[in-house]
Amino acid sequence: MVKRLAPVLLLFSLIGGCAANHAGPSATSKSASVTAEQLFTVALRPIADNWLKPVALQQLVGDGLRRVAAADKALWLVEDTDHFVLVRDGKEQARLPMPTDAMPERWASLTADMLRAMIAASPTLARKDKEAVYRDMFDGMMADLDPYSRYAEPNRAQQERSQREGYDGIGITIREVNGFYEVADLVADGPAAEAGVRQGERILAVSGTRTIGIPYETLASLIQGPDGTSVEMKLGTDEQRARTLTVKRRHLVPNTVKASLENGIAVLRIERFNNGTQDYVRAALTKAQASPGGLKGVVMDLRGNPGGVMVQAVGVVNLFVNQGRIITTRGRHPNSVQWFEAQRSVAAFPDVPLVVLIDGHTASSAEIVAASLQDAGRAMLIGTSSFGKGSVQLVSQLPNGGELFITWSRIYAPSGYSFDLQGVQPNLCIARPGVTRESLLAAAARPDQGAQTTLVRQRMAASDDAQALAALREACPASLPADGGMVTAETGLSLARSLLADTGLYRQALASRHINVAER
Repeated sequence: MVKRLAPVLLLFSLIGGCAANHAGPSATSKSASVTAEQLFTVALRPIADNWLKPVALQQLVGDGLRRVAAADKALWLVEDTDHFVLVRDGKEQARLPMPTDAMPERWASLTADMLRAMIAASPTLARKDKEAVYRDMFDGMMADLDPYSRYAEPNRAQQERSQREGYDGIGITIREVNGFYEVADLVADGPAAEAGVRQGERILAVSGTRTIGIPYETLASLIQGPDGTSVEMKLGTDEQRARTLTVKRRHLVPNTVKASLENGIAVLRIERFNNGTQDYVRAALTKAQASPGGLKGVVMDLRGNPGGVMVQAVGVVNLFVNQGRIITTRGRHPNSVQWFEAQRSVAAFPDVPLVVLIDGHTASSAEIVAASLQDAGRAMLIGTSSFGKGSVQLVSQLPNGGELFITWSRIYAPSGYSFDLQGVQPNLCIARPGVTRESLLAAAARPDQGAQTTLVRQRMAASDDAQALAALREACPASLPADGGMVTAETGLSLARSLLADTGLYRQALASRHINVAER
């Protein structure tokens, strides 16, 4: 059985925004018409209902308001028993009663009233953009929760949505050069490339509007549009040598998978997980299978992968696993208790030999893939210990176009441990002092003798034992030795190729490290 909740995403907090060249109208225009009451009413309810632990709204709101007030050194927020008191230069400016209950709507109203009082009392805050004030308020509030609960302001939220969900557009990246807009890059199989748009061409006009001198946001809004509609573009070095093309827009999801094939071994570099990752992995391996030499093995490179959409990570695992538990999640909210089982109909590559590369920057959804494939006895893991982010964020869209990422559950691997803080430990660790490529290959050939089962017990204990957690992290550090040692970052890829090239060695190494997850 598979339980899923559509809005749940798993995102590493350091994922950056990509260029908003394909985005819709500026998100800040949406923000301008939203009142503070509306914004914080919508924001406080999911925090109160969904965060991992019960929330103290007084502390949350108070810390947010104090962050806002910090922009003006003469402004102070004081909590006086059952009131918030605003003071500037020693004089009371406002005194507002706190709600007597935990209704988010009442605390949202108090927040809005106090923000207005602050702006009225402070010339510094009055000069600030409204969205900047909201950002300070949210940053102060979310700091009370955990490192992965955060606020994304409208423009960044829009960029991140494009990364994970895709966008309606024509598949081009635009840059400005010497006052002209030109095509910097194209999606290989996107509408613009298929229509004949070429990299480096100047965009002289869009839908009859000349582009010279117009803001980038205006140009983006002319190019973007709903899936299935068309846009007319004039392209060329100048007006005399221009050509006009009509390009039909469609929904595009960025391809986060880079694939190569050599001697029957496919190397899949997955940069992050978005709504298209499972399909892109399936397509790359199906193409490899149809090649003259066929598909003899897969190296899945998750190094540096910060995570992304959780259900896509589950889907990638399911491509290689045809039965059993993939992950479990548990939190305070009843709907956060979810379990994901492999579906036989999805498993397109259940028997293809598989090695997974991880490092200290492999995080979040990427760790789901590594932990699940390892526990299922489906893949050998090579590299260093991973980052250690084992939590799920619920994404709530706000009326100003921004988003809240609220941690609402922990993730548990099939064997029962949570990789939060401790990370996923590889079967062959290249970060231990003194190891060489040869010693690691020799270790792969030796029987495991129960070490993997012992490691699972240690992982289970480490969740509540700081000393055990430190020992696990020390057993396989998350980074290579500072002196470089005998291995490099590419040693893992070399090891993976060698394992997959020797079928007998691969099977022996994998079989001896299998654990009986069904008993846990």
